[in-house]
Amino acid sequence: MKGTFCVWLVIFFSMLVIPLSSLPKSELNALPIAKPQDNITYEKENPDINLEKIKVLKDEVVTEYDINDYIFGVVAAEMPALYEPEALKAQAVAAYTFACYKKSNDNISEYDITADGDTSQCFVTREEAATRWGEKAEEYTQKIDDCIKSVLGEFLSYDDKPIFAAYHAISTGITNDCKDVWDQDLPYLKSVKSIGDPLAEGFLTEVTFTREELEAKLSQITSPTGEPQNYFSEVITNDNGYVSTLNYCGKDVSGAVLRELLELRSTCFVVSFSDDVFKFTVKGYGHGVGMSQNGANYMAKQGSNYKEILLHYYNGATLQKN
Repeated sequence: MKGTFCVWLVIFFSMLVIPLSSLPKSELNALPIAKPQDNITYEKENPDINLEKIKVLKDEVVTEYDINDYIFGVVAAEMPALYEPEALKAQAVAAYTFACYKKSNDNISEYDITADGDTSQCFVTREEAATRWGEKAEEYTQKIDDCIKSVLGEFLSYDDKPIFAAYHAISTGITNDCKDVWDQDLPYLKSVKSIGDPLAEGFLTEVTFTREELEAKLSQITSPTGEPQNYFSEVITNDNGYVSTLNYCGKDVSGAVLRELLELRSTCFVVSFSDDVFKFTVKGYGHGVGMSQNGANYMAKQGSNYKEILLHYYNGATLQKN
């Protein structure tokens, strides 16, 4: 999709906003959840994958954790503890799968994985989680421990190998294809519907910058030229509405780079200019690939179990158990 910025703006909103916002919330809640194919294997024994300990790089210190404590720390850091148990179970399996993938593919002797959410998975210790939760600490600790206990050892695989189990907070209503984000075509990370996401708190956000603020934040791209209302042009989006590339003052830049420089919540955005202020209207939160955590919680509320959730978002993968 390419053309003038104004045309793109109109088309974008008509495609992504009108179909959902025109429905009453009661009808949105009643929309059917896509189920995994009946012929997908749910569990298969794989004794070759068995992660009992893991070395985590956190705050420049490497510490070895029991896998139960590590998965607890990831779930506590990555997903709200008030989410439905089946969503928390799905997160636990995704976290374990990602850890298995990293340990199998990264040749770093000092540690297996980092606590950096940008490159690996966020992680907090049990003590840090309890501090965050305050008076809810005992309740949430027990809840997450129970969820982990029921699924520990289960992981998602493709060709009998742990998958790259990417996940994010909120999609735009449809997840991103991996190849559109990381230029890698993975068969289990294709776009799927995530219909509960447009109902999520924080689905739609706005960020504003004065002309001077925007120019300063984008100074490493180029020096501004022309009228401010013409700074952005030639916006190209993928089929799911995420910005692939756009032109800023004569320089092509990826949506991912612009998102990083402006600290936007996702690359699904539109920009307008008025009264010397740029306004970015953003949909979703995160890269959009793999499991939507909000979408997982929505599916759980509609009655889906963790297996159905996982095999919906990682369609084509197999759920195995060591």
